[in-house]
Amino acid sequence: MEQKPDAAISMRSSDMSRVAGEECLQQAGQDDGELSVEERERRRARNEMICAMDDALADIRQRSYEGKLTRSSRWKKMAFQPKGMDARAFEEQMLLYIEQHDHADYAPAIGKLTAPRPLKVQLGDRQITDEEELPDLDVSDIVLIYGKKGIYLYSKALMSHSYAHALYQTAEDSDIATFVDVVRSESRIYPRPVAADIFMNVPYLWPVSKTLDVYEQVKSSGAFADICMTRTSRGEAYFYSNLYLSDAQGKALAEWYGVERGMNP
Repeated sequence: MEQKPDAAISMRSSDMSRVAGEECLQQAGQDDGELSVEERERRRARNEMICAMDDALADIRQRSYEGKLTRSSRWKKMAFQPKGMDARAFEEQMLLYIEQHDHADYAPAIGKLTAPRPLKVQLGDRQITDEEELPDLDVSDIVLIYGKKGIYLYSKALMSHSYAHALYQTAEDSDIATFVDVVRSESRIYPRPVAADIFMNVPYLWPVSKTLDVYEQVKSSGAFADICMTRTSRGEAYFYSNLYLSDAQGKALAEWYGVERGMNP
C-alpha cells in the first residue's frame, strides 16, 4: 500500500511559528529578580523534561517520515526519560502532556500541515541555565491512537491518515477488520474492487492464501454480508462491497483492472 499524505508535507516551520518560537526562547532568559533555590530546581527539572520530550517527539516524526507508527512503550527502550526518572512515569507524563495540549485528531488532514522544528534545532548551540525556562513544545501535528495492544503515535504532517490507519490495524492484528475496512474504502472512494495480491504489499505482507482465508472468515462470521468476491476470466480474486458497487459493477471493474487494462495501456 503506497503511502500518500492527505496534505502537502513540509519539514520547514512557518515564519509565524519561527518568530513565536524565537520570542519564547528570548523570554526564557528574562527574569525580574533572583530566583529561589526551589524555583531554580523546578525550572531545571522542567527543562530536562522538555528536552527529553523534544527527543521523543523528534523520534515520532522521523519514524512517521519513514512510514512507521510509534508505540509509547518504545520510549522505555530508547531511554528518553531524564536521568533519575522512571521510564513508566515518563511515558505517562508524555502522553498526558500531548493530551492536555493542542494536538491532531485521528482523521484525514484538511489543508497544509507542517511538522514543527525540534526545540533542539531552534536552540542550536545555546546553553540553557537553571534560571531560564524553556517554552512549551508544539505537538499540534501529533496524533494519539489508543488500541487494545498499545498506544500509537504519528505525525499527521508526515504520514497520511489512511496509511496510519492501515498500520494501526496491522499492529493490532485485526485481520478481519483490516480486510473489511480496505475493501469498503476502495469500493466507496474510487470506486473499485480490491485484488487479492494488493494485500501482499506493505503494511500487510499477506500471501494470497492468507487473504483468501481471511475472506472465508469474513463470510462465515455473517457480520459483513456486503463483502463479496468475484474472479476475472484469468481466475484472479477481487473483492468489493455491494454497499457501493453492484455485483455487475464489481465483476466488470475486476475484469478491467485484472485483464483489460493490461491489454490496453
